[in-house]
Amino acid sequence: MILNRCDDRATVFVEGEIDLATVWGVRAALAMCHAYRMTGIDVDLSAVGFCDASSLNVFLAADERHGESAVDVRLHRPPPIVRRLLRITGTEFLLAEDVPAEGARSSGPPLPSSGAA
Repeated sequence: MILNRCDDRATVFVEGEIDLATVWGVRAALAMCHAYRMTGIDVDLSAVGFCDASSLNVFLAADERHGESAVDVRLHRPPPIVRRLLRITGTEFLLAEDVPAEGARSSGPPLPSSGAA
């Protein structure tokens, strides 16, 4: 897990599997963003191989918590398995606007620039 900050935005890079055993790291990174009072949180999922309901709950809780303080939480570059989870659960609103439609093949534009943490 890598967390980069630039001004009032943060980018969280997640890799591997996000499940009940590993979701605490994602939760901690998102909590750190909240503690730093970031106004935007971009979560790059391009290196995620698996994502279960526990991770979805963390993303939803972060969106709800940060939504109360006008913080924008968005998921970028989800692999097909994550995109499917979002579609099935009706939570595609978490996707960033730069995420191409399902079936489109694109790495997408770069995430907002971020400096070192």
